[in-house]
Amino acid sequence: MTRGRVLWAAGTAGIALGVVVALLVAASDWADDKVIVIVQLLLIGWSFLGAGLFAWRRRPANRVGPLMVAVGLTWLLSGFACSDLPLLFAIGYLIGAIPFAVVVHLLLAYPTGRVREPLSRAVVVLAYAVAGLGSLLVSLLRVHDSGAEGSPDNLFALFDAPSAANAVEAVATLMGAVIVLVAGGLLVRRWLNATSLQRKGLAPVLLTGTLFLAFLAITLTVDQLSDSVAIEGGVGALAALLMLAVPYAYLGGVLGSGYSRAHAVGSLIDRINQVANRQSLRDAMAESLGDPTLDLVFKRRERDEWVDAEGRRCVAPGDRGVTEILRDGEPIAAIIHRASLADDPELMRSVGSAAALALENDRLQAELRARVAELQESRANILAFGLAERRRLERDLHDGAQQRLVALSLQVNLARAKLEDDPATAASLLDSAREELRQALGELRELARGIHPAVLTDQGLEAAVSALAERSPVPVTVEPLPAERLPAQVEAVAYFVVAESLTNVVKYAGADEASVSVERVNGHAIVEVRDDGVGGADVGRGTGLRGLADRVAALDGKLEIVSPTGEGTLVRAAIPCASS
Repeated sequence: MTRGRVLWAAGTAGIALGVVVALLVAASDWADDKVIVIVQLLLIGWSFLGAGLFAWRRRPANRVGPLMVAVGLTWLLSGFACSDLPLLFAIGYLIGAIPFAVVVHLLLAYPTGRVREPLSRAVVVLAYAVAGLGSLLVSLLRVHDSGAEGSPDNLFALFDAPSAANAVEAVATLMGAVIVLVAGGLLVRRWLNATSLQRKGLAPVLLTGTLFLAFLAITLTVDQLSDSVAIEGGVGALAALLMLAVPYAYLGGVLGSGYSRAHAVGSLIDRINQVANRQSLRDAMAESLGDPTLDLVFKRRERDEWVDAEGRRCVAPGDRGVTEILRDGEPIAAIIHRASLADDPELMRSVGSAAALALENDRLQAELRARVAELQESRANILAFGLAERRRLERDLHDGAQQRLVALSLQVNLARAKLEDDPATAASLLDSAREELRQALGELRELARGIHPAVLTDQGLEAAVSALAERSPVPVTVEPLPAERLPAQVEAVAYFVVAESLTNVVKYAGADEASVSVERVNGHAIVEVRDDGVGGADVGRGTGLRGLADRVAALDGKLEIVSPTGEGTLVRAAIPCASS
């Protein structure tokens, strides 16, 4: 069923229900002040119904409309308690307190229709529990209502225990009064936490709702503590008038919030036109929204990363509200604001739309600052990495090839000394020297390959990667690489991504197999190395992956590690490359 049909069905049902209730009250043999009862039932019920249908149609995603319709329908149903028909009387008697619980829910959920705070949710749950269970227990324990002489028997009663019913009713009534007072206090707190702009839209409903809850609490208390009919009637009449005012206060709030929203957007546009520096946009939005704590963050292009205006990576705090600003369907920025501003998403969207172009300009500046900071960091890391590599090469040469060459020199000298006197020993020493020379040459080739493999320069990336795969103790599948050569610096970085990743696979992954692929996609070289090992790799641990990240970042690329524990590892590098 479409939303339009649902609205028509709810409206028709509400009108029909009101007519039926009015006829039942008019035909009742025992109800007093029938005209007043009918007017009160229809005015309050149909007012909530009409305002709720308007709100539901205007803001279908907002739950305020359905809640107001629920108040109107349950209020009208409670009028069955004036009927001469036993079943309808029992139904009306059972649900008589439910409309007040729904009103508490409505007020605490206003203006979004959702109850976010844990304390507010607890109050709403308690309101429904006390209203529902209290009425149910009283209905089960009371056959005749002493306050409604001449009324039909209660068909839902299982026992006739007036004393127990009175005790349950007193406890439920006093608990209801406490719940209502707490709800009123929460509304006051919301008012105090709201910005000056929000208060203009919230004022009608919050003020009227708070007064209604206060008089409802007084009515419930007086009902249990006073025997004065005049006092009970006067306080109850004031509570009914304030309840009647709630839907009209909502309509006034809609008009007021619309005016405030238009004023805020207009004020923001005026301030944006006067923006003279980067910080002024944030100040303009903060002043327009009345939130001095407001801040802006920006979404980086092609990265799942947010930065502030200075280009520093940042994460939105959990205790603040966050509203993303979209342009052409893509997030460009986010407003970090008071949590209370999230109650008016239309205001935040309007402000975001008005500032989208200016935010796009600021995003470009933040992106530039982030890139500069990354390049500076990468440069410093590469310098440090290069120094560490030189020290490693010096150590490897000293401990490896240099020691072998020294040993080789000693063996050659000994062989020369023995050449005439003991040719057999000299020959053995020369054979040993030849083996030392072979091993030294092998170590030097490995060192040279680690610096820059000759096969990469001579034959290209495919041959170099294939050589890495052939030397790997873990079986490696190499997907076909692009036919055309990539720029030299891109090939070098891609090679070292594969080399370091396969080294980690052998050392740490415990994998049975791995695969390597290199593709050229949208002006980027996409290098991927996968394995089926234990996972758990982290760029933050170990210098190898950090060094790779810096190498990739130096070419304005991005290194991504996906390594859930027990599910293998994916090392993915996206490196920009020229079309030539």
